[in-house]
Amino acid sequence: MEKTLQAPEKSLFKKIWAQVGFVGLVAILLWGNLIYMNLRPSDPILPGWEEYSTPRFEELMQRGEPMLVEVYASWCPTCLLQHRALDTLHAEGRGPNVRAIRVDFERDLDFVQKYDFRHTGTMVLFNRGRETARATGLITADKIEEFLALQGFAR
Repeated sequence: MEKTLQAPEKSLFKKIWAQVGFVGLVAILLWGNLIYMNLRPSDPILPGWEEYSTPRFEELMQRGEPMLVEVYASWCPTCLLQHRALDTLHAEGRGPNVRAIRVDFERDLDFVQKYDFRHTGTMVLFNRGRETARATGLITADKIEEFLALQGFAR
């Protein structure tokens, strides 16, 4: 003999599922972007840019070659906007007039710790073997271009 749910039990069951659904919807609305930013893949490296490697970076520092370094993380909203701005500069032929290297904030810990980086979305210029300028939050093509121009690397 099967027992069927009576009306009060069905009503309670529906109320519980409605509350679970509502809480889930609120969670998605509040934290959905954060979840997305943590799960999304890295942006592709731009043409002319290099991924950071310690030996290569040390070689360039020894030679005193000017470099623009972007401290990047795939989960960083500022980095996403910076990437779009750099992509725009590249597409318009206004890309950095200097060797450009992307440092992964989580993977390249030797660099991050050595140069005391506490934030992603940071751009740094190195010249003659030392850091010459640092800026965080450059999220428009114009701001990046202005930063480079102030350091003498305008196109």
